[in-house]
Amino acid sequence: MKNTVIHSIEVPQDRDEIAGTLLHHVAASLAKANPKHLEQIAESLKPKVIDPYKKALAKKIGGDDYSEGNLAVLELANLERYYQRRRELLNNSITTPEVAKLIGCQAITTVHDRRKAGTLLGLKDNGVYKFPLWQFDPEGDDGVIDRLSELIKTLQISNFAKLNWLSKSLRAFEGRTPVEVLKSGSEQDVEDLLVEARGVGVAQ
Repeated sequence: MKNTVIHSIEVPQDRDEIAGTLLHHVAASLAKANPKHLEQIAESLKPKVIDPYKKALAKKIGGDDYSEGNLAVLELANLERYYQRRRELLNNSITTPEVAKLIGCQAITTVHDRRKAGTLLGLKDNGVYKFPLWQFDPEGDDGVIDRLSELIKTLQISNFAKLNWLSKSLRAFEGRTPVEVLKSGSEQDVEDLLVEARGVGVAQ
């Protein structure tokens, strides 16, 4: 609850007298104020401490030191980067009816069921689910890359984050992406990949 002290002030015409009158009434108000409230006021007047992480991130993205004035610019640049990445991830994707036709489903509800079950990976885009083509393999289990569904279920992150991780080069696998490891890696590589996936999104 806010506490407000109200004084009626008769303001004189002379500037020096105005300043003196204001100072007098401010001093009177402070004398009557609760010490706890004065501490809160003093705390609010202290210079804002800038988060070192935000400052470093702003400098990395924009090349300038972080300030309150360019926070909106920083957030916009970050959003633009993510939207660009989203477009890249959904490049060469097909829609639900196209997936049904490709893998021979009798009903498109089967595609939705498989997406919900984690045996297909799709991301909603402008109200329509898009499924990246790289996941499909006519020689694989259920028409997708072998063990992909196992990997999808292991990743405890959003679908966008899953698509991003699956398409990202991993240093532990000599720069190969998880998709490349699934397609051409050894059984041991795939097992190691599943171990790596279990740690994704886990707080350090």
